[in-house]
Amino acid sequence: MLRAMLRDLRAHTGRMAMTLVAIVLGVAFVVATWVLSDSTAASLAGEGGRSTVDVVAQSPTNEAVLTEDDLARLSRLPGVRRATGILAARASLIGADGKLVAGAQDHAGTAWDDTDRFTILDGRPPTSADEVALSQAVAASANLRLGSRARVILGDGREVEAHVVGLFDYRMLGMETAPSVAFAPTTAHEYLGNEYDRIELHGPGLAPQVRAALPDPAIAVHTGAELTAKAHDEAASAAESTRESLLAFAVVALLVGMFVIANTFTMLVTQRVRQFALLRAVGATRRQVRRAVVLEAGALGVVGATIGVAVGIALGLLGMWAFTPDGEPVTYSVSPQGILVGYAVGIGVTVAAAYGSARRAAEAPPVAALRTDATPPRRTTVARTTAGAVLLVAGAATVASTAGPNLSTTERVVCMGAGVAGWLAVLLLAPVLAHAALTPLSRLLSRRRGPAVRLATRNAVRDPRRTAATSSALLVGLALVCAFATLGETMVSTLGGAVRNMVPPSATILRSASGVDPLSTDVLDRVRATPGVTGVAADRYTLVTVSTAGGTAASSISATEPAGFTTVLTPKLVEGNADLHRGVVVDTDQAAVLGLQLGDDLAIKFPNSRPVHQRVTGLIDTVEGQPLIYVDVAETPNWFHGNVTSIYATGATPSAVRQALDSEFRNRPDVVVTDREGVIATETADFQLLLSAMYAMFGAAIAIAIFGVINTLALSVMERTRELGLLRAIGAPRHLIRRTVRTESIVICTYGGALGIVVGTLFGAVMQHAMLGNPLQVTEIPTTTIATALLGMLTVGALSALWPAHRAARTNILTAIQTE
Repeated sequence: MLRAMLRDLRAHTGRMAMTLVAIVLGVAFVVATWVLSDSTAASLAGEGGRSTVDVVAQSPTNEAVLTEDDLARLSRLPGVRRATGILAARASLIGADGKLVAGAQDHAGTAWDDTDRFTILDGRPPTSADEVALSQAVAASANLRLGSRARVILGDGREVEAHVVGLFDYRMLGMETAPSVAFAPTTAHEYLGNEYDRIELHGPGLAPQVRAALPDPAIAVHTGAELTAKAHDEAASAAESTRESLLAFAVVALLVGMFVIANTFTMLVTQRVRQFALLRAVGATRRQVRRAVVLEAGALGVVGATIGVAVGIALGLLGMWAFTPDGEPVTYSVSPQGILVGYAVGIGVTVAAAYGSARRAAEAPPVAALRTDATPPRRTTVARTTAGAVLLVAGAATVASTAGPNLSTTERVVCMGAGVAGWLAVLLLAPVLAHAALTPLSRLLSRRRGPAVRLATRNAVRDPRRTAATSSALLVGLALVCAFATLGETMVSTLGGAVRNMVPPSATILRSASGVDPLSTDVLDRVRATPGVTGVAADRYTLVTVSTAGGTAASSISATEPAGFTTVLTPKLVEGNADLHRGVVVDTDQAAVLGLQLGDDLAIKFPNSRPVHQRVTGLIDTVEGQPLIYVDVAETPNWFHGNVTSIYATGATPSAVRQALDSEFRNRPDVVVTDREGVIATETADFQLLLSAMYAMFGAAIAIAIFGVINTLALSVMERTRELGLLRAIGAPRHLIRRTVRTESIVICTYGGALGIVVGTLFGAVMQHAMLGNPLQVTEIPTTTIATALLGMLTVGALSALWPAHRAARTNILTAIQTE
């Protein structure tokens, strides 16, 4: 039996080609994900880190607090061989083009020393005030080289110009931020301040002494081994997060692949029913036939997995190389676990998808071998249709029951689950929906169109299961694209609305050009002193932990001045009052998630600081991505006051204020002066970039679905060889056959695309309701994406049919008529 099946598989490799492509693409996606995540972890925690430091005393916050006295005190401890104070402060490097060099600026400046932190790659260390050394990778980004004149803007707004005399590579300790600018040790204190970010100590068993010697118990003391272990743990966690995110897209691709594989084996079993019946007639048991088909699928899975693993490794290594910045060290890693997962996925998915067909093959009765038109018994769809109908009704009822405003966390999860249930219901009801949609279309076109269209639509309706399986593969990919497009359009609209509600059109806004760092400490004072500016509100945005009577959760927060919050900004108050002197103001949806009402108490926990206890005094309407809690800056820790992320300025003449601020910061590339619409454009552009990356990920699933359409049409042509021969025998020209197959492909692709768009748009509405808290009817329809998808499906339908249509048109009439 095994030899017979493998011989048959080798004799008809062409009919498995597209199925093999589906397996290869799915496995390659999984393995590439594994290689990327493993290589990321190896690069983050790879060799090049320092292991010679024994103990580190470090500031507990972003603010440097260790003094020269602390350094002297620790250096005198018994057993200390060396103590080094490390300066780490804001230093914004300006590139040769006059623009801020991308990357974090907050700890980018440091002092050169003779420890093993630095490795000179070219030139020499800086020794005077007009000299500086740059990280090689950052220098390349800034288009600066040895001898260039570098501009650096310091944390207090001062600008320093110095000659580049050295390029270095930096060896990190733990997860510290690698500096990009190193000043001479004689002038570094003047530029970066007198306080140290940390003190590194060399000597055995120093940790207990260091803890006892420090006057501030909040200062963190770690051994070098602890920091190294923490770096490895965080690298592994980051890699795991990357892997989980990418595997979600890989699962979608594999799900689509399962539709393709299952559909292929269903058609192959239909075509080979006489072969299975003959095997039964000569003594093969049902178990043997079933096992033979499963082994055939397993052999195909092994071949596909082998190719997919090789392609996945190549793609993963290529992706790691492409996305690593120039000059950054990278470690490539291919783990045995990733390879084993690739084989397990390839073989497991193929066998699972083919198992239903294997069972049907085993049911072929021996008497079927005597029939010239043997077909397997039709499967009933009653159970599938019933399950789909129940899921659809239950999902719709659940979504309706959670359609109200201010959902709790549990209600959001239930709403999302109901949306997924509705999606699964559509997949289960796919044959019924295909028959219901295409039957009237076939009748309509049969009266008004030519023979090619009539034949094509009747072929699509002839086997609703096959049409449904083929179109479902397209449905999954397109539905995901449309769902996230709907979510994205709604989020962009909601985000724009939230910013417009909070910020008046007359306000001029200042932000850091890096997009990730706070503004320099001098910017707020300079804005207040600018002529024409009468009102200023400073936004200090961060993530904190919020504790309430119902539990603890993470939330975004903004600390601002109470006067500016109500005079410069325009919060959309829903209930209570917006006076931050009385307490905090919370977004209505966030209040529902945290279980808060007016008058309730909460505790805000900033890093390494005592909790800030406040009372809810007002509820406002805002959205995720904006601060969800506003608090009086005076109530926050002192170190947080300088963490200004945005500044809003108004005056009697808004245009004069904008002009004055543009002039004030004309020579400050680290500061962006913009307006309300500019902020909206920047924030939505970042989100649109994320959506574009997601669409590219879903592209793998759509590509697999396209191959599935080609495969279905090709096998359908093989299945209808006799029928095509008869059509040719009674005078049908070749162009009619080609047009028939092409039209059938367009019908299937258009149906799958249209259903995917409907399902995706509805699921996107549920997603935005559960995630953003907007009413279901407040959903933005992604018309551009929908139009592109429809046009794409028409194109895919036409292109997918090229090879099958060509093959069908070249069918030999006499050979086809003789085919059994």
